Amino acid sequence: DFDKDEWQLYNLDDDFSEANDLAAKNPRRLKELQDLFWIEATKYNVLPLDDRFIERADPSLRPSLIAGRTKFNYFPGVRRVPESSSPNVKNKSHAITVDVEIPKDGADGVLVAAGGNVAGYALFVKDGKPAYEYNYFTVERTKIAGKDKLAPGKHTIRFEFKSDGGVGKGGTGTLFVDGQEVAKGRIEKTVPVRYSADETFDTGEDTGSPVSDQYKAPFRFTGTMRKIDIDLAPANLGAADLKKLNDARMLFLVAG
Repeated sequence: DFDKDEWQLYNLDDDFSEANDLAAKNPRRLKELQDLFWIEATKYNVLPLDDRFIERADPSLRPSLIAGRTKFNYFPGVRRVPESSSPNVKNKSHAITVDVEIPKDGADGVLVAAGGNVAGYALFVKDGKPAYEYNYFTVERTKIAGKDKLAPGKHTIRFEFKSDGGVGKGGTGTLFVDGQEVAKGRIEKTVPVRYSADETFDTGEDTGSPVSDQYKAPFRFTGTMRKIDIDLAPANLGAADLKKLNDARMLFLVAG
């Protein structure tokens, strides 16, 4: 119901960059549109308005099914789980245990992976040998691998990380096969907040980009996986650590 003069104000042929302040030139139309907005906002449950950005982008502030959990059990086929919905192994000691069965001709592939080529971790089998890699923003890659191939049959592969304690601190990673230590290594730095904005948690393969430069995604496991257990120790972060973690989270959200 624009009249001729009003229509000229809204004509993009004359103001393609929308540089003219139409609110100042046509306050009556502005008031009508404002009233219409509130009517539609009420109709479609837009209210109350929330103009926060960083807080709304922070998954830790949303309702979560994993908050407070320390034990996770998965079975083959779990993939493309958002990082914020997967076990948070950051800033704490933890263990990943996978029961597998190796066929007579051997097997390779990813058992568990989180993140991607930007950052993350992967527990996998390469050339028949169990291995773990921690990718710290591609700046540092820590590789811990057994020297012997897995014999055909059932095995339990377990990776344990003993944290030094604190935000983004390092620790010691130990790889076990059937309860026997097969490799150990020092991880000097760990990611405190997020591996990436779009990579995921996967079992039996590594979707998206590969965490490790030792394989090409998806590098599906060619043996049989029975189950995956992930156990998290308490983070035990003090007030100073929590502030540091919150500052790091805000920095990630702003940069991301």
